[in-house]
Amino acid sequence: MQPSLPIPTDNIYKFACLFGLVLIVSAIFAFVTSYSSSLDRKVKHMEVMIPLEAKTERTKAEDDLLALHKRLIEVTKSNEETTIWPIAAVMVLGLSLSWYGAKKWHQVIQTRDDRLADLQLRKLEAEVAKLEAEVQPALTGRTSKMPSDASTTA
Repeated sequence: MQPSLPIPTDNIYKFACLFGLVLIVSAIFAFVTSYSSSLDRKVKHMEVMIPLEAKTERTKAEDDLLALHKRLIEVTKSNEETTIWPIAAVMVLGLSLSWYGAKKWHQVIQTRDDRLADLQLRKLEAEVAKLEAEVQPALTGRTSKMPSDASTTA
């Protein structure tokens, strides 16, 4: 099965750069997902807590339910703080890998390719100049022997 999106494996630096970008996008997606999920859970707990806190007199079960939801909010906040570190690590790894790959690709691969293109251009220019030098005498020699020149002199 062929992938629909070809992976650039022509050099390791380009691969590292693009893999770093994938890690960056993944870290951003994970952060947004984690944050929105955490916020959703806190809102649901607050929806239960607000009516309970508004009551002046609560039963033991209501007090326990209020304490449970307060504790669940604390756990949710703790989970937010815990998940931020792995996400940050993936982001830093992605940034580092992408920066390293792009820098090395530019320094090693692109410099070589630029030199190669310059040499090919100079070679083609030299070939064109050589061909023009060969064709020029042939053209000047042929123009003096044209039949139209002979008819105008006669």
